[in-house]
Amino acid sequence: MRPRLPALVLGFGLGLLGGCATPAKPPPPPPTEEQKLAEEVARSSAEAQTLLQAQDLLVWSYWAEGARADMASTYAGREGLFSLDAIRKIERLRQLGTEPREIRALTALQSHFAGEYLSQQLAEVNDALANLEASLTFQVDGHEVRWHELERLLANERSAPKRKALYTAATPALERLTPLIRKREERTEALVRELGYASYEAFGGELRQADLGRLGLLAEEVLQATEAPYKVVMERLSQRELGLPYSGLTRADLPRLFRGRDVEGMFLKGEGLVRAHGTLAGMDIDLGEMKNVTIDARSDVKRKNPRPLTLGIRVPEDVRLSVKPMGGALEQVRLLHEFGHALHYAFTKEPRFELAKLGNPTVTETYAALFEDLMDDPVWLEEHAGLKDKERSEYLAAASAHKLFLIRRAAGRLLYELALHRQRGTDARALYKAMIERVDELPATDDDVARYLVDQEDFFQSADNFRAWFLGGQLQGQLKARFGPAWWHNSEAGAFLKGLWAQGNAISARELAQALGDDGIVPDVLLLRLGTTLDVPIKLGGHDEPPPANPTPATPPEPSTP
Repeated sequence: MRPRLPALVLGFGLGLLGGCATPAKPPPPPPTEEQKLAEEVARSSAEAQTLLQAQDLLVWSYWAEGARADMASTYAGREGLFSLDAIRKIERLRQLGTEPREIRALTALQSHFAGEYLSQQLAEVNDALANLEASLTFQVDGHEVRWHELERLLANERSAPKRKALYTAATPALERLTPLIRKREERTEALVRELGYASYEAFGGELRQADLGRLGLLAEEVLQATEAPYKVVMERLSQRELGLPYSGLTRADLPRLFRGRDVEGMFLKGEGLVRAHGTLAGMDIDLGEMKNVTIDARSDVKRKNPRPLTLGIRVPEDVRLSVKPMGGALEQVRLLHEFGHALHYAFTKEPRFELAKLGNPTVTETYAALFEDLMDDPVWLEEHAGLKDKERSEYLAAASAHKLFLIRRAAGRLLYELALHRQRGTDARALYKAMIERVDELPATDDDVARYLVDQEDFFQSADNFRAWFLGGQLQGQLKARFGPAWWHNSEAGAFLKGLWAQGNAISARELAQALGDDGIVPDVLLLRLGTTLDVPIKLGGHDEPPPANPTPATPPEPSTP
């Protein structure tokens, strides 16, 4: 048995212990508002990332496997994630922030949450529209035709009267969509204000990360500069492809007019991937050997979507490209486009989900445009498709005319949408009629004007492609200047591009332009190339403006110029 210590000794020991004790540390200060918000927003962001990955996996199964995708089920248990309260917390944290990179990440996250909130609130009308569009049919000569098949049928139809009959017969069918589109428009306007934005344009500007007013000025300048050249180009193309004067065409003829872009026998089934991989090989890039990239090129999956698609499931750890080998020049264009996306995602080194996956798509669309434009490059066409001399010239003329058409359409849509949302109570039909007559340089029929609602887009979507096409042209020009006309043969070009791709979506379109040595987005490079190919001069005046001198604290560091 252990001996008992005397009370005196015990007391003395306790006294010593008490005398040596260090004073208790004061409790830590309560977390600040910013710290509390940062924790909550970080949790919301992580949950949104998990949800987005699950949805991308469903899209992949649907696209590459032909499996049914129940997207609505992914929101089960997450009904409160994209709430107004969550969006306002992100906005408040963004207001409190001072670090530009953090503000940019929060801006991308807020735009994503706002978009998801709108989707949830508009789910009923969107589902109704999607179901109606999917089932929409019309009768032509006793045959039932699906609405989604119209463009393809017009492109393949040799007879102008039959093309017109198809186009006209579709009008009553598409007008069935009008009530639902109007309902969605009204609801969207109310929801945007509910989110705290002053107007539809204000939300669209943040979503596109652009000053839409200044971009509208650029669109106007592009339309003015290309008006006369466009008339010349379209007259030549119409005479060559259809044997008719352009003034005698209708919009029912346009899909057939641009069908001449395809080159019979030069883009055979199964060769597209070989060309794409061969193009990258010269830059010491092999997507097929990268462990973070999956390329599904199976052709025996019955319900596989034939159109190429790139998905960044987790950027950059899991990037997937679905390809179903087809033939034709258009298919090659689409494949190269998706390779541009895949390269951007696969070589991203940006660790933050918000800056790698989210944000405005203009920059990633720029890389897609760069590789898509190889199909308009005479050197690449001769090397990879054997196109040369007259055959190449005719193909390039058709392809460049189509690009000029698309640029003018994007500019017109942007101006139409701006006018529509600024001029409250305006006659939308009259506005649309004036726009398409100016852009296409063709008179508008009643059947054309009936498409004024179907042809509208969500939140100025044309702004992204409009800028990406020009920025892609600038990037191509820099690559040629630095690494030669066949820049895809230079490993240094690959290293240069990898340095750009590494930044993910953390840089803006303007910052990408500045990395190329330009002050901003410059349309001249692409328009000069198109003008040279088409043998028509296209020249713009001054078009870029400096960013605002004193942006508000809540404004992300994206300079607000086009």
